[in-house]
Amino acid sequence: MHNADKITTIEGLGTEDKLHPMQEAFVKYDGFQCGYCTPGQIMSAISCINEGHANSDAEIQEYMSGNVCRCGAYNNITAAINEVKKRGEPL
Repeated sequence: MHNADKITTIEGLGTEDKLHPMQEAFVKYDGFQCGYCTPGQIMSAISCINEGHANSDAEIQEYMSGNVCRCGAYNNITAAINEVKKRGEPL
């Protein structure tokens, strides 16, 4: 259940011409592999920052632990989240 007026999905983040900062970071750090889990990883990564759970690699990894990626891109995903958090841009 969700009590928000608006729910954003991966399709609502960026455009072909202007990716969302988290999408850019996932591309830069090769944080995606087969693509099956990538949308959920990106959406959770944004929430990780927005909800204040990106203060260390260990905290990011714990918060993101519910998203299982069989491809093993976890270190790259952590790097992408750290970069976007450091930018300080609104997500």
